[in-house]
Amino acid sequence: MPNTLAMHLGILYLGGTIGCSGSPLTPLAAEIFLPCLKTIIAEEISRPLLSDAEAESINATQTSWHFYSGEIKDSSALVPEDWADILAMLLHPDQHHIKHWIILHGTDTLAFTAAFLETALQGTDLNVVVTGSQLPLLNPVALTLDRASDALGNLKTAYQILKNAQSHTQGWVCVAFHQQSWAADTVQKIHTQELTAFSGQKEEAHGSQISVHNNRPYLTNHTNFESLKKQLSAINIQIYYASPLPSHTLAEQLEHILTSGVEAVILMAYGLGNFPDDLRIHRALLAAEQRGVMVIITTQVPFGGVETRYAAGNWLSACGVLSAKILPLPAIFAKLAWLLITEANFIERRKKWLALTA
Repeated sequence: MPNTLAMHLGILYLGGTIGCSGSPLTPLAAEIFLPCLKTIIAEEISRPLLSDAEAESINATQTSWHFYSGEIKDSSALVPEDWADILAMLLHPDQHHIKHWIILHGTDTLAFTAAFLETALQGTDLNVVVTGSQLPLLNPVALTLDRASDALGNLKTAYQILKNAQSHTQGWVCVAFHQQSWAADTVQKIHTQELTAFSGQKEEAHGSQISVHNNRPYLTNHTNFESLKKQLSAINIQIYYASPLPSHTLAEQLEHILTSGVEAVILMAYGLGNFPDDLRIHRALLAAEQRGVMVIITTQVPFGGVETRYAAGNWLSACGVLSAKILPLPAIFAKLAWLLITEANFIERRKKWLALTA
């Protein structure tokens, strides 16, 4: 019987650098990594973070840790159906008493997963922190804590966020990395090697930087996650990166993508959302809208988002192209994926997108 006085905290290990060892670096199997992680948490996080007053009143502050694993992989191998497996774990009936989760994820696609969870878990009471590390948690020989790694610091940050928020009932998802945290749908990876690997926008809510779930939940522990997995495996989203080619070449490339059976296309434009203006591109985009293809305009620039102040980008809305505004690429992809599996037609998807970016 779960201890109702404790904060029940689940750790879901999915691989990634934080669990890597060897040369070349490869994620350790859960049966090797999780026992080491349990020892480190007991020695470095559970008791050391308790004040004297908290230690005297342990029932009020005690954390009951629960350890799980999904499919262990390098996160560059992530596919959308993996998200269904993560959701199934978080919402499994056997875990109904666990409202606080730390997800250990590889950094390559961490922002994609976090943004998808933020969207999919709308309306639930789960508090989720997604984190990882740029360096492995463990010494490769002894499999003990490597104190030169950023992994322990990221774990402590994630735990502190959950500990501070445990009295709040509304659920949320955030990303924690290098002593910072951000709303899950604002995060993007910005460096391949530095410990400041991510950036995002901070939202003040419940004293933490989080995205709050306010809506009625779409998912429950009765959801058919196998069906969800099948739907996610079938989504077709493509990304087109604008480059300084002749307009007829761009038009040919776009026509090919837009008529390939794709369900959504993300146009990565220049600057504030500027894209070469060509009659053939107009026609291709209008035809795609008639076929129910979602086309979203964003920018190749990491920060600032898109606007329509320049004529070079203003024309796109007349061709049915929707703005991503300030959303980074991982959030655009994740939100499109969710709309494709939850809304049956183009009109509803378009309406929901406008609401998401309002």
